[in-house]
Amino acid sequence: MITQKVIEFPDNRVQTKKVRRQKQLNKGKKGRVYNRGDKLWVDFHYLNERIREPSGLKDTHLNRIKLRQQLDLIMAEIENDVFDFGKRFPHSKKKKLITNVGESISCVDSKDVLFRDYAAKWWNDMTPGMTSGQIRDYDSIIRVHHIPYFAKRSFNDFNPVLIKKFLGHLQSKKNQFNKPLSAKRIHNILIPLRAIVQDAFIEYDWTGFVDIFERLKLPKVKKYRVSPFNYKEWETLMEFMPKWYKPYFEFFVQTGLRPSEQVALKWSAIDDEYIHIELSRVRNQEKDDLKTAGSNRSISLTATLLQTLKAQKELTKHLGSPYVFLNTQGRPILQDKLRELWIRTMQKSKLQHRRMYDTRHTFASWALAAGESPEWVARTLGHVDTSMVYKTYGRYIPNLKRKDGSAFEKQFTNEIIKDNSKQAQF
Repeated sequence: MITQKVIEFPDNRVQTKKVRRQKQLNKGKKGRVYNRGDKLWVDFHYLNERIREPSGLKDTHLNRIKLRQQLDLIMAEIENDVFDFGKRFPHSKKKKLITNVGESISCVDSKDVLFRDYAAKWWNDMTPGMTSGQIRDYDSIIRVHHIPYFAKRSFNDFNPVLIKKFLGHLQSKKNQFNKPLSAKRIHNILIPLRAIVQDAFIEYDWTGFVDIFERLKLPKVKKYRVSPFNYKEWETLMEFMPKWYKPYFEFFVQTGLRPSEQVALKWSAIDDEYIHIELSRVRNQEKDDLKTAGSNRSISLTATLLQTLKAQKELTKHLGSPYVFLNTQGRPILQDKLRELWIRTMQKSKLQHRRMYDTRHTFASWALAAGESPEWVARTLGHVDTSMVYKTYGRYIPNLKRKDGSAFEKQFTNEIIKDNSKQAQF
C-alpha cells in the first residue's frame, strides 16, 4: 500500500509569447497580422468596413514578416486611392459588397441574411485556419445542432430570448447513450454559434449589436475527479483482459499516452533509447497535428517498456504492419471498438467502473506517488507546463526531488512485473 500525502501547489502557468510577438509585429502600424488556428490572417479597415481575410500561411516567424510587408503595401495603396480589393482578395466573400466603381459598400439588412447561408460562408472562410480536430468537431456541431434549429432564421431573429430557447432545447436532448448532454458538451456547442453570430454582426456592421450570450446562464461544468487504479486492481483487471490486448494496456499504463497517440504509434518511431510521439490517429485518420505544443515528445525506453514492446512484436510480427498495436484482424485499432472491449472487461472484473482514459491518470498518479517530479510527468504526458499536473494530481505528489523516471520504473517493476514467466504469457 502506497502512502499518499496531500500537498497544495501554486498554479504556475507559463505565459505564451505569441501575444507579445504579435503586438511587436504590429506596433505603430495600421492594420494587424494575427494568428487564428495556427494560420495567419490580416485585419484592417477599408471604406468603414472591417476586413479580416485568411492568408493561408502557417504561423512562422518568416511568414509573419512577409505578411506584415504585404499588409503595409495594402495600407499604402488605400492611402493613395489605388487599392483594388477584388484583385487583392479575389475569393473574399466581401468582394460582392465592395464595388470597383466608386468603391461603395452595399447595405445588407439582417432580415435578408439567413443563418444557414451565412454559416456556410463562415465555415468556408474559417476552415483554412483550423486544425483537423477543430474541423471535425465544428462540422459535427454545426450540422447536428445549429443548422436544424436555426436554418431558416434570419439574423434579425437573433436575440437573448432565442438563445435561451436554444439552450433549453440542448438541455432536453439525449446523447448516443440516451443520457442528457453534459454541461461541457453544451458549452462546446455554443462556442462556434457565438463566433458565427458575432462575426455576422461585425461583418455587416449591423447597428445596435449587443452580446446576446452575455447573460445566458449556462449549466456548470462539474470537475471530474480522477480515479486511478491501485496496483492490485490493475493486476485484477489484466487477468480478465484478452491476451491480444494485454500488451496494449500494459504499455498504456507505463507511458500515459493519449489513446489517439498510442493507436498511431509505429515501429519506425522507436529507437534504442526513445519512443518518439509524432502522430495521432482519430476516427481512423492519421494526422501529425497533435493536441498541444508539448505533445510532440520523446519518452525514454525503459526496461519494462522494452519488455512490453518485445511481447507485442512477438504477437504481431507475422502481420508485417508498420503500426505497433493492431486489432485481431491486423488493422490499426479503432478507439470506439477498444472502448467497447474495455467496458466488457471492466464488467467481468467486477471492479469499480472507470473510463479507459483513467489509465492515463493511473500512470500519472503512480509516477508521482513513486517520487517522480511533476516536470517529468508533465513532459511524459505531453502537457505544455506543470499546471495541469498540480491541479489534477496534487494529492499524489509526496516530493519534488526525482527528475529522471527511475523511481516510477522501480516501483512499476516491483509491483507489476513479478517474474519473467508471467510476462511470457503475453
